[in-house]
Amino acid sequence: MAVVWVGEDPVSERYVERKKKLGLDLGIEVVVYEYPSTILEGDLIEEINRLVADDKINGIIVQLPLVGGIDEQKILDLISPEKDVDALGQEPKVLPPTVGAIKYILEKNNVSLAGKNVVILGKGKLVGRPVAIWLTQAGANVAVIDSRTSDSESVNLFKTADIIVSGVGKSDLITPDKIKEGVILIDAGTSESSGQLVGDANPACADKCSLFTPVPGGVGPLTVVMLFKNLLELNK
Repeated sequence: MAVVWVGEDPVSERYVERKKKLGLDLGIEVVVYEYPSTILEGDLIEEINRLVADDKINGIIVQLPLVGGIDEQKILDLISPEKDVDALGQEPKVLPPTVGAIKYILEKNNVSLAGKNVVILGKGKLVGRPVAIWLTQAGANVAVIDSRTSDSESVNLFKTADIIVSGVGKSDLITPDKIKEGVILIDAGTSESSGQLVGDANPACADKCSLFTPVPGGVGPLTVVMLFKNLLELNK
């Protein structure tokens, strides 16, 4: 599996290392292709096309975010569906890893989605967008909060939410006073604070939740597992 990594984002570095470690445990070679943040889009396109054409590479991940004004979707769409383990390109054949991780958590805890009110924070391509699509298909009533949502509307949505999924990447975005008793809170956001990996939800939220996923832990490690599950599925 090839990991394409542009720049030196510390949160990305943690995930790259986690992928390498799990690959080693599974006996799957993970090769990281590192490029400087100054790389031109055209040069990165050439590199991706080279990896796609290499028969020795069975799966390709582009570590997001990309930097330097590079068009992320243009890069992601270069990856053939047969090698798109992140399911971010055109016509993916597998579930996006974050969706797979959240699906696993909910199924393991016997959470039914039909008719549930779900609030999603963020519209990003890694969490918000694919999770919203999947939850809607599963029969949930989905509302999305983004930067254009008013404070009053956000408050009302939190009050009626049976499930909250957050993938913004902003610490203390969700605090105990904002959520109702017994809510399911899936924290899929990651950012760095004082050298530590933190989620969107304050850890004290756990006391009010019927189900809470912490950061670090929770969704993050499972997402990496789902990457390798996708790799195996695509290469059957």
